[in-house]
Amino acid sequence: MHNQLTKLLVNFAIVVLLLSAPVFGEDERSIEGKWFGTLKAGVELRIGVVVEKDGDDYRVHMISFDQLPRPIPAENATFDGTTLKFAFPALKASFSGALSDNGQLIKGVFIQGLPLPLNLNRVDDFPQPNRPQTPKPPFRYAVEDVTYENIETGDVIAGTLTTPKSSGLFPVALLITGSGAQDRDATIMGHKPFAVIADYFTRRGIAVLRVDDPGVGESGGSMRTSTTQDFVVDVQSGVQFLRSHPKINDDQVFLVGHSEGGLIAPIVASRDRKLAGIVLVAGPGVRGRELLVLQNRLIMRATGETQQVCDWFGDFYDAQIGLILSTPNDKTLEERSLALLDEHLELAPESVTDEAGQLLRESVRKNIIPTLNHPWMRYFLEFDPQKTLRKVKCPTFAFFGDLDLQVPPSQSMESMRNALTCGKCKDFLVKSYPELNHLMQHCKTGSVTEYSQIEETFSEEVLGDMAGFILDRLK
Repeated sequence: MHNQLTKLLVNFAIVVLLLSAPVFGEDERSIEGKWFGTLKAGVELRIGVVVEKDGDDYRVHMISFDQLPRPIPAENATFDGTTLKFAFPALKASFSGALSDNGQLIKGVFIQGLPLPLNLNRVDDFPQPNRPQTPKPPFRYAVEDVTYENIETGDVIAGTLTTPKSSGLFPVALLITGSGAQDRDATIMGHKPFAVIADYFTRRGIAVLRVDDPGVGESGGSMRTSTTQDFVVDVQSGVQFLRSHPKINDDQVFLVGHSEGGLIAPIVASRDRKLAGIVLVAGPGVRGRELLVLQNRLIMRATGETQQVCDWFGDFYDAQIGLILSTPNDKTLEERSLALLDEHLELAPESVTDEAGQLLRESVRKNIIPTLNHPWMRYFLEFDPQKTLRKVKCPTFAFFGDLDLQVPPSQSMESMRNALTCGKCKDFLVKSYPELNHLMQHCKTGSVTEYSQIEETFSEEVLGDMAGFILDRLK
């Protein structure tokens, strides 16, 4: 139980880390250069560290190859000839490691809520995963870097527009990312699913716009206090940009949203009757509160935890969400949350040891409360997608992977179908695909731990059905 609960708790604290160019030291005891290791934090995260010397000071950058590759420099980097230390104060994370005698290994500990071993080996180059579907130039279509402004805030939104090389006006799909800060390719664990979708669509005559999230890559703004509703305005701004573009047919704009993007697309469609259609890839069909409780149960079970413990934690987590939603954001929240935990620990299965309970208590303070109390999360927990889906009129294609543990089809699929049936949409299809996970990869269990191990980025069958849905509506 200790190991499994530790995996669960760390999932609330996984950080996005990254990289810059290295300077390699000549002395084998030098700390400068490239270092590589694996952080076991619920999932295995491949971590790269680059250490540079700047006069008497040190600069450190990290990259989590299995997450968003966005550079975030470390702070307070020091090396005393034996021990390397650096920190990410905003993330409440730090690392400390001792350099081996031969200068080839840093044996250390990464701390963010919980201490986790992180040993780094000196490398000449970082290993790259095999991702055969990632498109590579030369491309058989036009690739254009574009920028436009958010129609409310004026923040710059940057992205890539791919268009067929033939003449005429083209239909277009605007891709919408899921939750979390993501770049225009929706990069995750070495995969670039939006680049794969854009390549597949554009080679078949459908232009594609994909953009960096606020504060990511070349886009301005920030996701720190944003909610789903703010992202709706980003998408509306993209639609407006596309309708004014000289290569785009303004009557043939489609939205393709993944995960949270599957919430955003129907909101935009319910307000914009001119949209030609929406494609919802693993979009939630129930409130976020219901989704997260089941999601945690399934992910815990997939890591080997007993059903009894999964149900117990699910009950506690649901109660914690209820407390968050009913409690003002004040100083009493932590005290009340910990009291709620104590009540549930009294009813915990025997396998939940005192040590595991203490770990959970620490995670409630440092991870669970900050996560659930974030403005985006509060909005997500209460938002009811069924109300929006009933207002959608344009053609809709919604689908799920049978083995998806993040948006389980057993919970969302029928709810989504019922909402569309009872609503205003006359042309819709809701289906699931066997043996696919949340990213639409063929998999064995659906566990997030498989994502980085799978070479496939996106099912070819699903790509064909998505493009087919759009092309059929143009007829």
